Amino acid sequence: MKLRLRLRRIVLEADTRAGRIYNLIVFGTILASVAGLLVEPTPTWISASDQAPDWTNGLEQICLGIFIADFLLHLWVTPKPSNYLFSFYGLIDFSAVLFFFIPQISSGLILWIFKFGRVLRVFKLLRFLDEAQLLGNALKASARRIGVFLFFVVMAQVVLGYLMVLVESGHPETQFRTVGQGVYWAIVTMTTVGYGDIVPQTVLGQLLAAVVMLLGFGIIAIPTGIITVETMEQVRRGGRVCASCGAQTHRAKARHCDQCGATLPPVAV
Repeated sequence: MKLRLRLRRIVLEADTRAGRIYNLIVFGTILASVAGLLVEPTPTWISASDQAPDWTNGLEQICLGIFIADFLLHLWVTPKPSNYLFSFYGLIDFSAVLFFFIPQISSGLILWIFKFGRVLRVFKLLRFLDEAQLLGNALKASARRIGVFLFFVVMAQVVLGYLMVLVESGHPETQFRTVGQGVYWAIVTMTTVGYGDIVPQTVLGQLLAAVVMLLGFGIIAIPTGIITVETMEQVRRGGRVCASCGAQTHRAKARHCDQCGATLPPVAV
């Protein structure tokens, strides 16, 4: 029982030296595992000259061993293992080790589907960042406003796409044959991607395109402003003020001020 309690503090918390070392090992393993995946060829393009480097197999085995140990430790030390297993991070941990227990699969494509769990491990890094929770709360609080804004953008793109088809319809070499093509062009142009596969031929169409491009700059900035304002509001609501220097931004479980080292008030429950 004492061993389980000691491991629980190491695995689930990071307020001890052992806990910080444990988290650092898991953090580094995630980065190493994803780095190994980046150099593996896709299953549809594997050839004699396109084989993955030999070191990736050894790295994969080491990383999988660490993740399996981490998964089993979480199941053992968590007070309610079922809650962990069906949580967001629990499902990521499970998917990361799932294909390790599956026998050799002849289809490379099926094996890569199982290996998708390795990519999902990146989300485990959010566990180590206090700011991730702050950003998540800001996104959740501003979701309705962003949703309404995106709905307005979609309606504007439909209208602009229709106008472009109407303007370009009189030109003999027009590339705008349907409203769907016009909406596709409006989306590509407004997001400043600009593939150039569909372009207006008339002067009026080019003027409309210039207006859509200018609208794109402002439209991209609006969601950023909404999230920034909400993030600052989250900091103002939940931040603990240091009595010594007045700083408000601290780590979630910090006991001392990150600026001056003074003792912080306890976290409100």
